[in-house]
Order: sequence, then C-alpha cells, then structure tokens
Amino acid sequence: MTAYSIVDIPGWEHLPLDDASIPDVTRRIAELAHQSVSEEVPRDRATPFREEVRKQLTRLVAEAREAGAGIVCLPTSRTGDTAVPASYTVTEWVDPDPSEVDPHEVVTVLAERSDATAVVTTVDGQPALREEDVVVAEPGADPLVGGTAGAGRARRVVYTIADPAEALHWVVFTFSTLGDGDPDGPLARVLVELFDAHLGTLRWDD
Repeated sequence: MTAYSIVDIPGWEHLPLDDASIPDVTRRIAELAHQSVSEEVPRDRATPFREEVRKQLTRLVAEAREAGAGIVCLPTSRTGDTAVPASYTVTEWVDPDPSEVDPHEVVTVLAERSDATAVVTTVDGQPALREEDVVVAEPGADPLVGGTAGAGRARRVVYTIADPAEALHWVVFTFSTLGDGDPDGPLARVLVELFDAHLGTLRWDD
C-alpha cells in the first residue's frame, strides 16, 4: 500500500494493527484507560471504570484485526462528559481479478452495484467511491468496528480509493458512528462531516 499522510483529528488516536505493533498498542491502551478517569476520582470507583475502558479498547482492536484492518482510529477525548461514539478502520484490498481495468471504471461499476448511497469521487486525485448507509449489526459485534452495530444501528461511511502506485490495490476507510443513539440524528451527521473533512486532507507520498 502506498504511504500517505493525513491531518490528525484532534483528540483521536491512530493505532497500527500489524503484529509488530501490538505490544506498543497494548501499552497505549493501558495508558488511555488510565487517563479516562481523573486522578481525583477515588480508586475504588476509578479502577473498575478504567478496566472496562481497557476491555472495550482491547476488544475493538481485536475485532478490527480480525476484520483485516491495518489501522484503527478512535477518539480518546470526550466532549464534555460524553465519549464520542465513532471510529474508523483502514484496510488494504487487492482486486482478485488479475486483469488491469481503469480504476475509474471499477468505481463506476461498484457504485452501480452498491446498496448504499454511492458517489464516485476522487481523493487527492485518485478515483474513489464514497458509500453511506445505516447498518444493523450482528449480535455481539462491536458497534464501532467495520460499521456493524451490535447495540443497534450505526451510520457507516466507506471510502474505497485506488492506490496511486499499485495496480489492483485499493485503500478502504470504513467509518462508523452511533451518533447519540440515533444514526440519523444531528450528532451522527456532524461526525460524518468531520470524517469527510478528515479524508479530504489525505495526501499520497511521492
């Protein structure tokens, strides 16, 4: 996959999911869990909450890895007293068809076949497909991994972008949010706008 740069979303954390990075990710999850509660909170109240945060982050990372993601990005700060209910993953997809087809044609066909609201677009000059829909999860799935919501419905936005340097290779960004419990509500819409703006800052490395 061609390397790229992207402007960070303030208060969000990128966690690489390759095998070599897992020890560092595990340590970072422990740090994030500890930071989730103020030091002023009594230990008997803080410790169970921190442990629950650690378990949730560990489960999210595990499910993202199982889904084939190479990166998971999630908010680590709160808006007031409210956690931001969103995340996204980055995955590399290799087209199994060995014939080289113009990527513009590929995204056009994918758009025609998509059940979501699909728009053919570009990301830093590369052909891309943007899909948006509301999905219902399989029971037990993490609500913020891969756009499936075990706790109900989630709004999902997927960008499938042609790799500029490797034919048949695509980079897939999958964003998911529960909003405030209503994936059609204003919070979900604002978070989608934030993700769209974030993707607009992506630049491929030379």
